[in-house]
Amino acid sequence: MENKTTEFSFVLNVSKINGVGVFATHAISKGTKLNLFWERGRSLKIVPKAFLKYCIEDGKQYACATNFGRMSVGWYLNHSKTPNAFHKNYLYFANRNIKVGEEILIDYDTL
Repeated sequence: MENKTTEFSFVLNVSKINGVGVFATHAISKGTKLNLFWERGRSLKIVPKAFLKYCIEDGKQYACATNFGRMSVGWYLNHSKTPNAFHKNYLYFANRNIKVGEEILIDYDTL
């Protein structure tokens, strides 16, 4: 079981929950940081209004894709009331051990 993730740790695949989901390519230990995003927050002033509905806002900035034609796998996370990952300050972590091939899930209500 690994305690780090890289750009090769996740793939997109068909989800039984909803459309497309994010799946682990190797076992991941509880507490491991999940490197699902490579975007940084953007100032509210520079995000075009038409794109705001695709972003997550925290009052100071928006988190959104830097290139909507090539989005990070993290934008495809599906929702669960019993997730295996959580976020803190735009960083994501495994809240339990995650198996190879398991879908990475978060609780949308905590965003």
